[in-house]
Amino acid sequence: MGFRPNSVSFNIIMKGWLEKGEWETACQVFDEMLEKRVQPTVVTYNSLVGFLCRKGDVERAMGLLEDMTRKGKYPNASTYALLMEGLCFLGKYEEAKKLMFDMEYRGCKPAPINFGVLMSDLGKRGEIDKAKELLKEMKRRKCKPDVVSYNMLVNYLCKEGRPAEAYKLLVEMQIEGREPNAATYRMMLDGFCKVEDFEGGLKVLNAMLTSKHCPMADTYCCLVEGLLRDGNIDHACFVVEEMEKRKIRVKLQSWEVLATHACGADGGAGKLLTELSL
Repeated sequence: MGFRPNSVSFNIIMKGWLEKGEWETACQVFDEMLEKRVQPTVVTYNSLVGFLCRKGDVERAMGLLEDMTRKGKYPNASTYALLMEGLCFLGKYEEAKKLMFDMEYRGCKPAPINFGVLMSDLGKRGEIDKAKELLKEMKRRKCKPDVVSYNMLVNYLCKEGRPAEAYKLLVEMQIEGREPNAATYRMMLDGFCKVEDFEGGLKVLNAMLTSKHCPMADTYCCLVEGLLRDGNIDHACFVVEEMEKRKIRVKLQSWEVLATHACGADGGAGKLLTELSL
């Protein structure tokens, strides 16, 4: 019995050529697909659209959008997200935003991935407050933000030294039934450590551990070091105990830094040094 290629096999072959940058060969596969009367799918077109947008040829990608519509293959949210990314890459944010609002008239409701493209572009340019407004716009349009949407804002807020605002988003997520993941907590904890708000970091750590997530070893050390500098030996010991429970191992140099700070602290430092030597 002979093997009859279908759209899935053609899509895999085409994707492979595109990943190698072989546009012409991928187009030959597309033509062969049509010759064998195998109908291209949205995935087929998305591979081609994505390649062109990454190369900055958005105009040609838009031509593919029209072509697929004519052939009765309706673009999905991912198709529009790829085009929007291409426009943002070219510095055409307003055009990308217009495309997102136009897509609904074309029969495709904007999804979190589409808002995410705009939020990411704004975040990269430091326009965090506009990105936060987009989150509100999502909710007004009955498009429920997912964890990725929130994490994007948390990331940029923390990079801008605004972890307290990021923490409010964490609370907002939980109220709306969105469970923060390990990345949410790690970005936020790093953000508090970055601005040297170690009490705030401790608050995030407690929430993180309650949710069965765990920080990276370097973040643990940064938090312990900060708490020691603030003279908060009890909380520093608590963090070290949590590290030990989870078998967190760090480099010798990190322990040396912590021990140095402990020795300069109050009389409780000996307790910490005992912990470090275990």
